[in-house]
Amino acid sequence: MRYNGVIQRKLALLDEEIGELKTHLTGVSYGEFESSWVLRSMTERALQVAVEIVIDISERIIALKNCGPVESASECIKKLVTLKILKSEQPFEKMVKFRNVIVHQYEHINPEILFDLAKNRLDDFREFITAIDNAE
Repeated sequence: MRYNGVIQRKLALLDEEIGELKTHLTGVSYGEFESSWVLRSMTERALQVAVEIVIDISERIIALKNCGPVESASECIKKLVTLKILKSEQPFEKMVKFRNVIVHQYEHINPEILFDLAKNRLDDFREFITAIDNAE
């Protein structure tokens, strides 16, 4: 299903954010990442923005379907599963929890976890894009 232009623009922004992050981290070792404030900060911000887009799109779809409001970002993900837009809460619920860590416990972001997410979990965002694009 093609959702409205706002959702389509946000999906495109999500795809762009993930693409840029992947490009900037290509060939970067964990040692380089850990020692670079710029790379760590860029990655934190890009992941936070990506998850915020996931949450925003989820809230908009719930509103368009007159199925809200919901009380939390985690509830948004659960609602999209209930609506059969997403197959499972995971990995999206974990994304929301990680975003909460970035926002509320920002002084304790483990660079190993951050690096792992950026190197190995970006396709989770593409899975979200595909699920939204394929929703009925």
